[in-house]
Amino acid sequence: MDPLSILLAANTCVAAIKQGCKLYKDAKTSFMEIKKTVDEVASDVKAVRGFWSKLFGTTPTASPKSVAKKKEAYVAVDETQVLSDIVTQLSHFFKLQEQLAEHIRAEEERSKNVYDPDANLMEAALKRLMVQDQFTALEVEIREAMVYGAPKEMGALYSRTFEMRDIIKAEQDKARKKRDAESWQRKEKERLLNERQVYLLVTILGLLYMWILLGLLSKTGGQ
Repeated sequence: MDPLSILLAANTCVAAIKQGCKLYKDAKTSFMEIKKTVDEVASDVKAVRGFWSKLFGTTPTASPKSVAKKKEAYVAVDETQVLSDIVTQLSHFFKLQEQLAEHIRAEEERSKNVYDPDANLMEAALKRLMVQDQFTALEVEIREAMVYGAPKEMGALYSRTFEMRDIIKAEQDKARKKRDAESWQRKEKERLLNERQVYLLVTILGLLYMWILLGLLSKTGGQ
């Protein structure tokens, strides 16, 4: 995903989190129900056929059709489900944030190693800063919704989640540095091995040349 798509997806997550926090607060502060539309079946084909056979001893030639009608019902808000949905959206937000960080790291690596004469440095810098600033603003929106706009247990969830996020981020940074170091060491070993192989090949070719040259000289001297 490109940074703009990542940012749009992150905005969707934050909107869902804010909506979930409001719903959770309303459910906690007052008994709240939400409208749910269900299908109510008025008649069932098999049931009607069985009833007809028992009553008249025959099977109807035409199959009665099932008749379904919409019925609106009110059900209580499931606080556990609301919490679960918020956690799911938070997890998705963090994944998008990591995707953005990975994209920026890749861009930085490419900028260090690949020269692009057509690159617009100011445009690239502005885009990168804009997306990073937007993500920072989205984090603020999440904090305000969970800490100030919801019951205290939601704030506690926010604090524990972001503390754990920071711990996992530190672990991942350490793992990534280790992976990069191991990758560099592996490439360095391959480079040294290739150099040795080239040196060995040049040495063998040099010795072969000298052996042929000495052979020719000895023949010339013998004549």
